[in-house]
Amino acid sequence: MGLIPTLRFPESEVSLRYAVYGTGKAMKLLSATALLPDGPIAILRLPGVPEPGAGHAALFAAAREVAANRVFIAGPGATATALWAVRAGAAVTSWTENAAEGQSLVASFAHNRLPAAQCLVQADFAGLESATCDAAFLHLPRGKELQDEALRLAAAMLRPGGRLVFVGATHEGVKSALQQARAVFGQAGIVVRKSGFHAGLAQRPDDDCPLPIIQRTERTIGVDGISTQLVSFAGTFATDRLDDGAAALIAGMQIPASANVLDLGCGTGLVGLAALRRGANVTLTDVSARAVRSAQETLAANGYPNIPIAHACGAATSETGTVDIVVANPPFHQGHGLHFEAAQFFIEEAARVLKAGGRLYLVANAFLGYETWLRGRFTKVRQVWNDRRFRVWEATK
Repeated sequence: MGLIPTLRFPESEVSLRYAVYGTGKAMKLLSATALLPDGPIAILRLPGVPEPGAGHAALFAAAREVAANRVFIAGPGATATALWAVRAGAAVTSWTENAAEGQSLVASFAHNRLPAAQCLVQADFAGLESATCDAAFLHLPRGKELQDEALRLAAAMLRPGGRLVFVGATHEGVKSALQQARAVFGQAGIVVRKSGFHAGLAQRPDDDCPLPIIQRTERTIGVDGISTQLVSFAGTFATDRLDDGAAALIAGMQIPASANVLDLGCGTGLVGLAALRRGANVTLTDVSARAVRSAQETLAANGYPNIPIAHACGAATSETGTVDIVVANPPFHQGHGLHFEAAQFFIEEAARVLKAGGRLYLVANAFLGYETWLRGRFTKVRQVWNDRRFRVWEATK
């Protein structure tokens, strides 16, 4: 069987309308062909969504076939696996808290004219029907806490006797995930080792397997010299602290009172909170539903309960040329590897929504060469803050 997905992104771009978020805006998706076990298929994805790769090949080899009427699928880059399952005749239920992942799955199904999957894109597990699936395919996220949550979610969705196939990278904790799988399922084993990924099997026991409880964290920290309540949920970056990069961004950004500010990729909302405290009008956005909920609760806990926070891809909810200042701390990892697609997307989105003369404040690790991309989209680019670890760039449109 042909198990290795082929061809690399990006190859082309297509413009499709949002299917699940209701904004009515067009969004560019990257398009390429992947080779699944049953043949080639077109896959569409938004920037930052993992493309098919060695992890899919390992999962397909472990599963061998889709021998199930109803399949539950979750985890980063799960679109290719969902397409394989539905082409085998299974009804697919998918969950993700990532707006880009959800939109990529929906767009790929529509583009290939396949029956729509039930795709829940939300922070929690409300609306999922426990014990309704015959099989589950799980692409493990990074981090022990999220891996445990994902395994418990898969167990809850399976009927007793249902089979789980899971895959994870060896350098992202798949060995400890095997132990977690055994704790949840009783028995689990690795059956495929391929190109840095391990894929394993487990069977849902007859024991009760409730949907997992999302972990919530509260801390008192300092932000811009002010005591601040931080509220966060599992899966959000820097759940219990002010990230050093965000602290650098707060130190370097220049925010006048009454400026219209967009916090792009807001995380727990601390950079946006600092801008609010300086008198700005702030909106926030993040691709992660958990981040949006964290930011909502963090801002409310600090006296700002009604600030608009969008769960969206990039700046999709902002009109072109309407923003005075964009602040951003873009991700540059996918797993343990460096990956700059999201950072480039943030720069493009900032250039789109800013007014003429508007400014982007972007923080990056000192070794990251973002200056060329910034100069390609902005008329004036300079460093306004730096130390040995971070640089804060000011880019003027």
